[in-house]
Amino acid sequence: MPTPETAPPTPPAAPRGRRDVRLWIGGTSVSIFGDAALWIAVGVWVKDLTGSNGAAGLAFAAYVMPRLGAPFLGLVVDRFRRRPLIVLLNLVLSVWVLLALFVHDEGGVWLLYLVLFGVGLGVGMHNAAGSALLTNLVHKDELGRANALLRTMQEGGMLVAPAVGAFLYLRLGAHVVAVTESVTFLVCALCVFAVRVEEPDPEPPTGSRTEALAAGVRHLAATPRLRAVCLTMAGGLLGFGFIETVIYAVADQGLHRSAAFVGVLTVAKGAGSVAGGVLATRLLKHLAPGEEALLTVFGLSLMAAGVALLILPGVALALTGVVVIGLGIPGAVVGLYTSVQRYSPANLQGRVAAATSMLATTPQVLAVFTSAVLVAHVDFRVLLAVMVVLIGSSASYLAVRRRSFAAPAPAPTEVETTA
Repeated sequence: MPTPETAPPTPPAAPRGRRDVRLWIGGTSVSIFGDAALWIAVGVWVKDLTGSNGAAGLAFAAYVMPRLGAPFLGLVVDRFRRRPLIVLLNLVLSVWVLLALFVHDEGGVWLLYLVLFGVGLGVGMHNAAGSALLTNLVHKDELGRANALLRTMQEGGMLVAPAVGAFLYLRLGAHVVAVTESVTFLVCALCVFAVRVEEPDPEPPTGSRTEALAAGVRHLAATPRLRAVCLTMAGGLLGFGFIETVIYAVADQGLHRSAAFVGVLTVAKGAGSVAGGVLATRLLKHLAPGEEALLTVFGLSLMAAGVALLILPGVALALTGVVVIGLGIPGAVVGLYTSVQRYSPANLQGRVAAATSMLATTPQVLAVFTSAVLVAHVDFRVLLAVMVVLIGSSASYLAVRRRSFAAPAPAPTEVETTA
């Protein structure tokens, strides 16, 4: 019996053309743009309604909380054909988000949380199903380039989405933002509906319900290549998650600027990420199939270098640092998800993608809370140094580990097969 490492999923049927990939990427990018504009605007809306920073922070928490249910979301995704599931999800979400139109005062804040929770739940399922659908749209050797293009489009949208969301909220009102998000869901549904793809019938999960739920995590743990990449990203994001809090100390204590300067740094990072998506696409052309892990090593190394520049004084170095961080993010993420797609069987694609998202997100969220406590008691430069060590060590670990799986693994022995 072949091991997961030596038996990548059977290549899908030849793609029908770039049209379908472009429809998928375009629809998903529009939806992600709307999501970013929504939760930014709703956070400001909650702050205006309640006057509470904590209440505004809970808006983002409500949006990301459904990711903790990744195993369940992945199991649902693997029970249905991915294309019609994504279409249905976006149609439901286009109606769901309009519940925000019934909010007019502080008493309706709970409904805003409920709207964001539902959107976060639907987006989590969309992402898992989309990762699986992509393996049917393109050959496995083209997954990296498709992921890089998708990431570039997403980063471009994320660069302008917060400004658009804030502008619509301030000039036209929060209800217009909700309607805009509804339209983006409809656009995504129409784009995916127009995609032509042959999907195999979903296989019913085997074993108990608990075993079915844990199948994605078990596959990641049992596949050396995926285990190494996931551990690397978990360590890297555990370090990088500090940036969400430390960046304010960089602006205040390091650059002697107001908190508003964080917006300038964020835009610079976003511009770097757009360029990073293009860079990842070019680098993939020079990597042999199966060497996607090198892209993750490269991306994390750039991120560590960018964080190191933030330790040094000066606005120019700080701006350069965040641009370098942005350059590295797409490569690290594309390397991770391309590896997951390439080395996971078709019937587990949804659960493995959802498990990967959960394993990558959890350390980052933990780092955000930890840094929020530490930044008040520890010099921000010390925290930046810790980030460099964590991110750099993670990249070094994968650089060493990849040598053991760069070449095809030997065939399993009879004992291994029997076991």
